[in-house]
Amino acid sequence: MSVDVLVDDPRAAAREVLAAPGSSMTQVMKALSTLEREPLERTARIGISSSVTVDLLGTYLRRHGVLAGTRIEIVAGNFDDPIGDVELFRQAGVEHIVLLPFFDTLLPSFEAQLPGLSADVVDALEEQLRSRYRVALEQARDMATVFLGTFHRLGRPADVGGQDVVATVLERFDRALREEAAAFSNVRLVDTADVLSEVGRPAAFDLRFYFRGTAPYTAAFLDEFARRIAAAARGFGAHFLKVLALDCDNTLWGGVVGEDLVSGIKLDPHETPGDVFWRVQHELAALRHQGVLLCLCTKNNPDDVAEVLREHPSMVLRDDDFVVKKVNWEDKPSNLRALAAELNVGLDSIVFLDDSSFECEAVRQQLPMVTTVQVPAQPSEYPRVIEHVKELFLAGGVTAESKDKTEQYRQRAAAEELRARSVDHESYLASLQLTVQLGRDVPADAPRVSELSQKSNQFNLTTRRMSVADVERYMADPDHRVYSLVVGDTFGSAGLTGAVVVRYEGERAHVDNFFLSCRVLGRGVETSIWSTIVADAQARGCTELVAEYLPTAKNAQVADFYNRLGLRLTAETEGSRSYAIGTAEFDTPPPTWIELTHVG
Repeated sequence: MSVDVLVDDPRAAAREVLAAPGSSMTQVMKALSTLEREPLERTARIGISSSVTVDLLGTYLRRHGVLAGTRIEIVAGNFDDPIGDVELFRQAGVEHIVLLPFFDTLLPSFEAQLPGLSADVVDALEEQLRSRYRVALEQARDMATVFLGTFHRLGRPADVGGQDVVATVLERFDRALREEAAAFSNVRLVDTADVLSEVGRPAAFDLRFYFRGTAPYTAAFLDEFARRIAAAARGFGAHFLKVLALDCDNTLWGGVVGEDLVSGIKLDPHETPGDVFWRVQHELAALRHQGVLLCLCTKNNPDDVAEVLREHPSMVLRDDDFVVKKVNWEDKPSNLRALAAELNVGLDSIVFLDDSSFECEAVRQQLPMVTTVQVPAQPSEYPRVIEHVKELFLAGGVTAESKDKTEQYRQRAAAEELRARSVDHESYLASLQLTVQLGRDVPADAPRVSELSQKSNQFNLTTRRMSVADVERYMADPDHRVYSLVVGDTFGSAGLTGAVVVRYEGERAHVDNFFLSCRVLGRGVETSIWSTIVADAQARGCTELVAEYLPTAKNAQVADFYNRLGLRLTAETEGSRSYAIGTAEFDTPPPTWIELTHVG
């Protein structure tokens, strides 16, 4: 669609311009001017530090931020000063940092010099690089995220094999940069060599501006680099997708099983188009092992689909890979609603993948909060679409606790089956042999606690999001304590599924944050920990426990949680509620069916 088409709504026209890959810089700037006049859902402040001139990067970060409903405020660093820039950014209230070193400027025309440089000079330069970025990243440890661009080559190798001295040193220095970054949990690497490959060398560089003003990158390169940052940041907090709902015919395999039968569908890894679908299934299996919940949402005969999953020799995904299966003749929007209810997740947590334009449009119209992606008509384009789907689920670093959730949801299903056989609810809970391991300031738990704070919406009393750096800072602060909950039962461990952040201030203990995964709700876990938390507060000399509930569109189910816990309501304003209780007065007992242990 042309970006010059007139649209009655100027904001809709501006969004169309920003979303169109062919928009010129002038068009992008004009669209940003229109869209940034109005309030956006979120604001994020980003600092940019580079050893080359990248002025346009800020514009493109704003572009992809606005597309995700986030106003991006840019703070420009100095030239080639990552250590000084971090301090500058800290004073400016920056949340996210982009560090973009450039290989050829490590020394003037470094690539041209390299064949004549001694090994001692190269060794010293590597040590300087490591030291410089180690210090910069250490200073940025408490920032929400540091996006660090890796190294790539500016010139072409004379040797067609590419293994000249430049390639050797580039690989060595890039490894050094990655090794230094690995020590910091808030650093996300952005592979600039892959950006260069995607954009293409001729389209990525303009050597005229490089030699005139040390500005090597074109708008095309910086736009793609900014897009990847926005994807890694999940639209700067705009989304946290959990579920991939899949059609079957012409989505998991080629053809229609009801017409072609199991033997006739296209899924042969050695023949086209079956090889495309076989490859796609491997990509989907990788997502499943990274923590994405795979589900089926398809209009089909259940027996036919079951036969394919069970019998087809080239199926990569089998029955156990899908946590929920909606295989029937109901309309797709209804099935997606039922799927969300069964998993106890929001519809905005779901990505729906289908080949039918009719079905995709029905979901877009009726469930606009679902992210709908259509399988392309040309099979050779399908892997590119799957790359886009994979980016939607980027976690910016997946913790071990969040991986392979299919098994955790299967454990929950087994527990539900046991509940159906139990005489009463309390007997059922007792039969689960529930355990809660309550950790106090366990450093290894920080990444998972941060991840849960970003993902938990329904059982979240304040919905304050925390970066890994935030959690680590609270754990190290003697005036804070971070409690982590690891829940298990007779079917296995549900992992780290909740956290409480308490701030101590004189005689008061403030509950700043309490959130719990929906996977363990309804078992008494949420009340099992408070006797310990209150006892810890008393041990510190606190005579009062205070807490608050801040309403959101999704956490209404916990609006009265502190009432049920026995705290007194002290104030209420526009849905927000404040609570307090004397620590000596607190007498809500923990559930008798939960065994509570402590760590730390």
